[in-house]
This record gives sequence, structure tokens and C-alpha cells, in this order.
Amino acid sequence: MNPFNVLEIPSDASPEDIKAAYHRLAKRWHPDRFSGVEKEEAELRFRELAEAFSLLKDPVKRQALQQQLPKPQAALQKEPESALERTPEDWAAMAKVAFEEGKIDQARALIHYAIRLDEEKAGYHSLLAAILEREGGDLRAVVKALETAVRLAPRDVDSHVRLAGHFQTLGLAARAQRHLQLAQEISPNHPKLRAFAAKAAKAAKASSGPKGLKGQALPMGKGKTSGPPMGLLDQLKDLWGRLTGKG
Repeated sequence: MNPFNVLEIPSDASPEDIKAAYHRLAKRWHPDRFSGVEKEEAELRFRELAEAFSLLKDPVKRQALQQQLPKPQAALQKEPESALERTPEDWAAMAKVAFEEGKIDQARALIHYAIRLDEEKAGYHSLLAAILEREGGDLRAVVKALETAVRLAPRDVDSHVRLAGHFQTLGLAARAQRHLQLAQEISPNHPKLRAFAAKAAKAAKASSGPKGLKGQALPMGKGKTSGPPMGLLDQLKDLWGRLTGKG
């Protein structure tokens, strides 16, 4: 951890600047100002601020750190963009990299900060949902993030299908079907829809035997003895009814 970066100050900052930066950021990130998932992020950030300030307020430790770090002028030549100058896209990009590297706590904190700066980007909320999915935490927080994503980007098929799967897990079949239908209307042959249909078929077979519920074969379009071939949406509806006991 670079305590100067945590406090968003240059490495030659004076003791007064260090103290002022700490109080400013501690007020911004105080956990009492947040709730739910954001409170967890704030608690992490607040602890980092306290640790950084504890290091830098000690003159001996501060001097040792300053000797190890590049001079401020050199640092500015290599990276002219300070933390305060970064855009929401920059924070989101860093969150994506951290997520791909498996640094989940860091990714969650970064994407929350990007959302705080600009909450109107669907991709930020979709990434937050992916991070929360990886954590395996509060499913309703995942749903909230995805609902925000589809509100901002109504034609995002991936988020609609992910929402359908989570609503299925929560036992909200009507909401799940609605998002499946929206996804099908946007892109009837989308790979995510076909993958969902295959997963639903597998789950139905596993729960009720090779012939489906009530001894009936699962209709997947091909192999029906009569009537027109079923479309993907019909297949999804039929499978959904079987899974929820409403078929």
C-alpha cells in the first residue's frame, strides 16, 4: 500500500497537508454515511485511510517512505494523471482489470467509486453484478445492480438473461419469464438464450427423470410427433412451467 496514494497527496506533502487530506477523505468515506454493500466498501476504505495516516503522521516512517518513492516531479512525468483527475471510465477500467486478476475486494471498491462518480453507465452496474456474483454474497444486491443495468440499457440481452436466472433462484418465476421474453424479443437467437434453454432442460431432466415431469418428454422443438416446431421462446416457457410446477 502506498499511503500517499491512499490519501491522494504527493510524496512531498507537508504534515499539515497529510492531516487535512486524511480528515477530508475520512469524512467522505465514514461508514455511517453508507448502508448495505456500499457500507462494506466504505469500511474497507476507512481502514485504509486510518492505516495510511498512522504511517505518515510518524516523521521517521514518513521520511523512510519518501526516500523509497520516486521524486514528485519524476512521478508526474510518468503519470500526469492524479487520482483526482481520473475519470469514471478510468476507475471502471481499473475495476475490470482487478476483477480479471481475481482481486475481488479491490474490484468492488473501484467500481463502486466509478458508480458514485457516474451512476448512469449501464456497464458499471453490470460489472458490479458480476463482481457480486463472483463473491457469492447477497443475491438481491446482484439483482438490484442488473435491474439498474437493464433500466439504463433496455436492450442488454446478457443482463436480461442473468436477471432471469437469479429470479428463478429467488422463486420469482413471473419476473424471470418477463426478462426471458424481453431478451427473446430483442435477439431471438442470442447465444445466452440458447444456453439458458439448455441449462433449464438439464435442470428439468435432473429433477424429474429422463422423460420430464409427469412422465412427459421434454419438448425442444425437434422430435415432436405432431404440430409445428416449437420456437425458442415456447421452449423456454414450457421448460419454465415444468421447473416451477406451473406447466
